[in-house]
Amino acid sequence: MHTLVTILAAMPDGVDADEVERVLKRLDSCSNQPNAVKAAAKLPSNPALERAALALFEDSTLGGIDDLDAAVSLGFSILPWGLLTLAARADITVLDRLPADITERGAPKIASIRRAAKKHEKVLADASTMPTSVAPSSSPALPEKIPQVARWVKDHPDADPALFAAHDGQRSGARRVALRVLGAMASPAAFEVLAGYAQESYSRTDLAELHRAWSRFDRRVFAATMFRANSYLLHLDVCASIEGIGAVPGLVGLQVLFDKQADLTPLVECTELRNLHVRAIEGATLTSIEPLTLLRSLSELHLDGDTSQAELDVLEHTGIERLDLSLEGADAEFLTRMPKLKSLKVSTGETAHPGLVDVVVRLVQSGIQVVMYRHETSWLSDLMAATPNDITVVERSGYVGLTRDADDADALGRRLLSNIAP
Repeated sequence: MHTLVTILAAMPDGVDADEVERVLKRLDSCSNQPNAVKAAAKLPSNPALERAALALFEDSTLGGIDDLDAAVSLGFSILPWGLLTLAARADITVLDRLPADITERGAPKIASIRRAAKKHEKVLADASTMPTSVAPSSSPALPEKIPQVARWVKDHPDADPALFAAHDGQRSGARRVALRVLGAMASPAAFEVLAGYAQESYSRTDLAELHRAWSRFDRRVFAATMFRANSYLLHLDVCASIEGIGAVPGLVGLQVLFDKQADLTPLVECTELRNLHVRAIEGATLTSIEPLTLLRSLSELHLDGDTSQAELDVLEHTGIERLDLSLEGADAEFLTRMPKLKSLKVSTGETAHPGLVDVVVRLVQSGIQVVMYRHETSWLSDLMAATPNDITVVERSGYVGLTRDADDADALGRRLLSNIAP
């Protein structure tokens, strides 16, 4: 790291050493090469640093990293890909001059870098054509941090929400401030601007702001505008209520974490829902799950967290095929009466019900695959002792899987290794 800081800081462009070290640390902290590319692509424009990075790939007299493979021996096999992303901003043709073997083996990453460089070029071009002042000269100074928002909104009750409209190149911090302001304004005009932030998925910080704003607008209109159904899962992250979620058209998959008592009643409108992940966190409790019996398309369900207050046996009135369930010591006999159940992942909490071992054995003998957590030894040892010889046991990645089909054991092992269960 120190060598690269020294090289970059000594470049003719006079890049600030502290800024260089900050960028390098950010890139070097990435867990893999694709993430380094993504991290570099998100960095703000810094022409001097980008030209310096380019020089590393073109001027061997600087002790640069023109050979990405050689970089491995120097202990920074991930970092060069981030620097290459910056270099491509200065001259995209640097990607055409890479060694053939690097070009072949790194094709997906190079394609990502090329797209990022072209996008960066477009952002700069758009910025150069924008009016010098988009907002009127009389516009108030805008809040830059979340703690400033409440006071700013109070002091500027007639502020134009358009001041906080989404725009190209907007940093995540500015976006979060804008979402907080628009939610605090809670006016029809503010909602029109807020709608400009709607996208397929959101970061956790953006979702936290959207949940804060949700209750300040018509919940159904808000949900239909700000949340988009997709072919797998709409991630809502942590929220207190999902009231209004039924207004999202075509919703087939939903993942939600409740930090208060979980009310699943709003789901009855989600008639196309096939895949549902619900987790109660931080002392929250899953109580009534009866609304799930009205979801005729529901085939995959994950119920995680405290289910001790829920009547789990209502699940026998559903068509669920794949179930991930926290039993919390409950009697699991109802599982044998679920008509379409094909695979099950089960956790028991601190204490397993005395009849759980027998239930699991019967489920597996009936053709249902069952997966447990290896660390739940309080009952798992009894289960292993009671498992008949015609049941195959597969252990992978902290899981124990049971199947009646010995021919499927290898496939089950791969699924467990990939954390695909049930």
